[in-house]
Amino acid sequence: MFDFFIKNPISIDEIIEFLASALGCSSNKILATTFEKLNDPSFSENDLNEICCLCIYSNVNGDASWLVNLYRISATDDEIRDKIIAVSQLKHIVCYIPNDDFNGYLLTGESENPIQVYENEDIEEKNTYLFNKPISTY
Repeated sequence: MFDFFIKNPISIDEIIEFLASALGCSSNKILATTFEKLNDPSFSENDLNEICCLCIYSNVNGDASWLVNLYRISATDDEIRDKIIAVSQLKHIVCYIPNDDFNGYLLTGESENPIQVYENEDIEEKNTYLFNKPISTY
């Protein structure tokens, strides 16, 4: 599983096209859905047979609009991260991409180079994510 955030509100179709570009597969091979729809008894497991990526998206608040969870990708997390960063920078789709074990993220697609930011853990509101740039000591 690989998780990342998309900063600005874009359509589900735009998320699918973004992932197709990043993962190098056809958009019809990406199944984008919500956890609720995936857990619905009427959901067919057959829908998962021919995909290159299962994308679970959730609307969130704060500095991001979407939380994107990726499953069933035949690539390492590092490969996925690098591809998403590259397409984010190229298409100027602003994302927060995890880059360390202590709430560190790269803010990509907003400037020429990715910017290191950190998730603010003091936020108690459910489904709300805020990111802070490090405070310079110079």
